[in-house]
Amino acid sequence: MNKTVPIAVMVGLVVAIASFGYGYSSGTQVYEGVKVSGWVKVQVVREGKVIYFQEGHNLITNQGIDIIAKQLIAGTNASVKANPLGTTYIALTTTAITPAAGDTTLSGEITTNGLQRAEGVYNHANSTSTIIVKKTFTASGSFTAVQAAGLFNSNTASSAGMLAENTFSSVNLISGDQITITWTITIS
Repeated sequence: MNKTVPIAVMVGLVVAIASFGYGYSSGTQVYEGVKVSGWVKVQVVREGKVIYFQEGHNLITNQGIDIIAKQLIAGTNASVKANPLGTTYIALTTTAITPAAGDTTLSGEITTNGLQRAEGVYNHANSTSTIIVKKTFTASGSFTAVQAAGLFNSNTASSAGMLAENTFSSVNLISGDQITITWTITIS
């Protein structure tokens, strides 16, 4: 008997569960399957002092769900993954946006003066449900109303997929200010 058929069925099942969730009911309780959620912390430091801090939920985009599914099914074949290096790039904007599940880019993405898209530091401990991506940007110019961030799987806007996006109260930055974005993605 061909052993690849049962393996293909299992891979398909895992992708379906990861993409759409799996639930079942037992009496009056409903049990939910895989869920992906995010939490973002934004902190600005000026001359060694925290001048701004905000945290809150983010939006996992439709494209983000596709990125996760591709990472799950790719195995050792890196060419079919959304990005074999993962989703660790953070971008910022001064544009007022309303996050939407269909978003694929971060409108008005900053591309200069130390706040351009950059790779964050990835952290995940085995057997835990959280993945953390953190990046500290240092402004080399002034910015008015930095107010949103996106989490991407590429360092260039032309080839990137956006996993998640978040808005926060606008903050003005001057040269030398440091803004740290900490993205925590939880898979439960």
